[in-house]
Amino acid sequence: MSKAEVNEGTTVKKWKPRARGRSYPIKRPTCHISIVVKDISLDKYIETFPWLKKPRWKNKDTNMIYHDMDSSGGVWDKK
Repeated sequence: MSKAEVNEGTTVKKWKPRARGRSYPIKRPTCHISIVVKDISLDKYIETFPWLKKPRWKNKDTNMIYHDMDSSGGVWDKK
């Protein structure tokens, strides 16, 4: 098993009878389960080709930009 996901699904809505002819809504949530299974024999096949292991292109021009989050110079800095 290589990957498992659980996502929110639809909500089943039912009515439960109550006293004096009234009803009460019952909401029952459901979910979507996705499981991905990987073939083990494929790993041995990939190891024979070294160019399949590493990505070809790398983005060397990525620049990290850090902003000063302590003081924004706005209204909230005044006391």
